[in-house]
This record gives sequence, C-alpha cells and structure tokens, in this order.
Amino acid sequence: MKHFFIISRNEDESRRELIRRLTQYIQQKGGVCSCAHNPEDGRPGEIAVPEGTQCILTVGGDGTLIRAAQNTFGSNIPLLGVNCGHLGYLCELDRDNVFDAVDDLFADRYQVEERMMLSGGIAGPEGRSPETQALNDVVLSCSAGIQIIQLTVYVNGEHLYSYNCDGMIFSTPTGSTAYNLSANGPIVNPKTNLILLTPINPHTLNSRSIVLDSSDEIVVEITSRRKDITETAEVRFDGSHKMMLRPGERLTVRKAKQKTRMIQFSNISFLERIRIRMREN
Repeated sequence: MKHFFIISRNEDESRRELIRRLTQYIQQKGGVCSCAHNPEDGRPGEIAVPEGTQCILTVGGDGTLIRAAQNTFGSNIPLLGVNCGHLGYLCELDRDNVFDAVDDLFADRYQVEERMMLSGGIAGPEGRSPETQALNDVVLSCSAGIQIIQLTVYVNGEHLYSYNCDGMIFSTPTGSTAYNLSANGPIVNPKTNLILLTPINPHTLNSRSIVLDSSDEIVVEITSRRKDITETAEVRFDGSHKMMLRPGERLTVRKAKQKTRMIQFSNISFLERIRIRMREN
C-alpha cells in the first residue's frame, strides 16, 4: 500500500503540521499522498478521491472519520482514523503511533474490517428525498423543543409500536457506542450485521431497545395527536444532512448496499476495547 489520501476538517496549526509531516514521510518512502478537507458546514458531500488511492487517512476525531465515510461512500477504499480529538472510539491511531502505522501499511501488515452502514430517505406527497447514508446512526427528534411526538413504527410492513417520545435512534453496530449508548441502548460487536432501534426518552415504563435483522426495512410516521398543531421532526444522518419529517410523510431506514471498510492493526478483542473505554470514561 503506497497511495494515500488524507482528509481533515477545521484543523488547527498542530494538525496542519501533523499532515505536513505525514505527507513528507509517505513521499520519502516512495509513496503518493494528497489531501482534501471535509465540508466546513459539516454536511455530507462527495469528495473526489484521486485515482489509485489505496487508503484514506482521516486526521481529526471520530466525527472526521464518520464524515469521510459519508463523503467517500461507494469508493470501497479502506479508512484509517488518526485521533486528534477527545474521544476516539473509531480512530485506530493517534499522533504517537501514526508513523509506525504508515510503515506497517507499506509492508502490508494490517487487516481490513467491514462495517455496515444505514441508508434512508423521506417520501411523501411531494416526492422522495435522495438516499443518504450513515455509519453510526439515523436520529429522528422533535423539532419543537421540549414537546414529545408520537412515532408509529413499521418493520417490513408490519406495525411494531406507536411511541410517545422525544425521538428515535436507528443505529448500526458501529454506532452502538455513540448516541445509542447515551440513550441506554445496548453495546454490540461492530462486526455484526443488525439494526438497533432505541427510543429517546419514551413516555412509558416498559419501552426498550429492539434489535432487528440487517435485512429489515423500517418505516416511521408521525402520528398527529392534536388537530391544532402540525407536528414535525428532524432527521439527521450521523448528526448532519438534516431533513424534516412531516405528517403524511414516511422515513424509511434500511441497510446500505455498500459497507465502510476500516483498517485495523491491533489484535485487541471487542470486549477488551469496551473495558478500556469504560476505564477511560
């Protein structure tokens, strides 16, 4: 592996210096390296990946890696994150070990792990929105502040339940340690293929997360509780690309056709990673 593409966002001087050093180090070893920036507004948008790229390095934090997965969706090029932020559940590297990792990449000493993604969009009387992808989660939340909403959920056309809640999280296994975890959802092995459905602050005593098969198709509708108020909800894919869900429209969430490929070096087990993160936090 000798052809690299570095993606960063909102880097400070220390990150710019790290990128300069990385680029120089790769070129000195006979490799090719180019750079690009994720959109400043945080919204997903296609990034032109140079032809021949074998590895996409992200310099930042988990958010930078997640955005890069959206912006390069369909390229099938493996991602490798260098953590310069605070939390790094997804980033494999940091400033201290990234140059040793480059040596391993040149020597083909690495593994590639596939992570499932979600894909979704909104359909209604006015048409259908473009499909958008998420590596972590699709989050539906009330757009009217503290007001709760009623969400009716269907799985493969069958009515599941109607929730009175602040919103709903549809998470991948990778995203199980993100917002899903904060909402008391389960942690699952990122290598698995499934979809987690976790209500946000449900107005009930017995609501729990539901684990669905990755082949399931989920449809969500807003059920109006009052005729004098038009209830709406925001839908965000990995925290960005906001859409509005209105009465009469349907949000559909399903497994994306393609996966994100991520480079791994360590042989640390999933359970050991969880223990490490729990001690750190």
